[in-house]
Amino acid sequence: MGKFKEKLFSYTAYAKIIGQLLIVMEPKIAYHSFLEKKGKQEKADAFGFPAVKKWATFATKTAGMNITVEGLEKIPKDRPVLFTPNHQSYADVPLLLHVLKDFDFGFLMRMQLNKFFAIEQISKIIKCVPINQENAREGIKALNKTAEQINNGLSMLVFPEGKRGFSNTPDEFKNGAFKIVQKTGVTVVPIYIHNVFKVLEGNNFVITPTDIKVIILDPIETGDMKRDDVKQLHDKVYNLILEESKKHPA
Repeated sequence: MGKFKEKLFSYTAYAKIIGQLLIVMEPKIAYHSFLEKKGKQEKADAFGFPAVKKWATFATKTAGMNITVEGLEKIPKDRPVLFTPNHQSYADVPLLLHVLKDFDFGFLMRMQLNKFFAIEQISKIIKCVPINQENAREGIKALNKTAEQINNGLSMLVFPEGKRGFSNTPDEFKNGAFKIVQKTGVTVVPIYIHNVFKVLEGNNFVITPTDIKVIILDPIETGDMKRDDVKQLHDKVYNLILEESKKHPA
C-alpha cells in the first residue's frame, strides 16, 4: 500500500470510527443514562455492555485488525476474573473489548483518557475505574474500587505495565494489579497481545491494517495463596507473558 493509499485508508477509518462513536453511540449513551436515572440498573447494564462491545468490534474491523485468538476456552465463566494483558497501544482497548465480548468487564484506566465526553461516558457504562497515577492516595482508592467491583461479581482488566509499551516485549510490571489480588483472591487471567502497537503508534498514528494475535494464557488461582505467594505473583505473570512474547517474533 502506497503512502497516499495508507493515509486515505487511515483518514477514512478515523472518520468511520469517530462517526460511529458520535452518531450511533451517543443516543445509546443517552438511553443508558435514562435507564440509570429511572433506577433500572440491571436493564441499563444488559443494554450498555453489548452496545459498547458492538462499537469495539466495528472499530477493530474498520481499522483493519486481522485478529487470531487462542485460548478463549480457558477463561472461567462461573466467576469474576482479573485480566492482566501487556499494554502496547490505545488500540488495545477496543481490541480486548471485541476479543472478550462474551464477558462483561471493566478497565482500570488512566484518568486522562476521560477528557473526551464520549469516552468518559462509555467508560462509565462498562464500569471502568479511573486512576490518577500521579497521586498515590487517589491510586489506592482506585485499586480499592476495582477490588470492590470484583467482589461484587464483575470481572476487571488491568494493564500491569501502567502505560503503553509500543513493543511486543512487555515493560516491567507495576504492583497495583497484584494488590487487587490480595483484596479479592480473584482468578488471574494473563493475556499476551502481539503487534497491536503497529495499528496506531507504530506508524505515527496513521491507522494501519495489521495481523494481531491474542493469546489467553492459563488462569492462575489465587484464593488459597499466602501473602508471600501473592507478592511473587507479580513476577510469575510477567515472566509468563514475556516467555509468550518470545514465541511470536515480529
